[in-house]
Amino acid sequence: MCIFISLIIGIIIGGSIMYYKARYLLHDQKTLYNELQDKKIKLNEYQKELSNHFVYTIELLNKMADDYRHLYHSVKKSANFFLPNTHIQDNIHAFNIKKTTIKNEQLPIVEAPLDYSSNVEDTIKKS
Repeated sequence: MCIFISLIIGIIIGGSIMYYKARYLLHDQKTLYNELQDKKIKLNEYQKELSNHFVYTIELLNKMADDYRHLYHSVKKSANFFLPNTHIQDNIHAFNIKKTTIKNEQLPIVEAPLDYSSNVEDTIKKS
């Protein structure tokens, strides 16, 4: 009889411990899920902000390029007006602004540079 009562008390204590432990784990899981959702929202906001920043930067660069073209044409007109019939006029025309494509060319690397001396025997003898 004593063993049976001990078994029932053990089952009740074990069940209550399991209940509170599961409740605690469920609460932790919910807080982690909420934090994950908050981080996702912040990440999306940051990505939007970053994309807006790059769009704004591109617009500024385009505006700078247009302003540079206007400045160049103003300098060219002033030079033509103030310096007629000189050799500078030929140089100015040589630097006409043209839209060019930038080619991503690289020089071929024949041999990779070494970070150490090729004379290993000499360094061993000196030591």
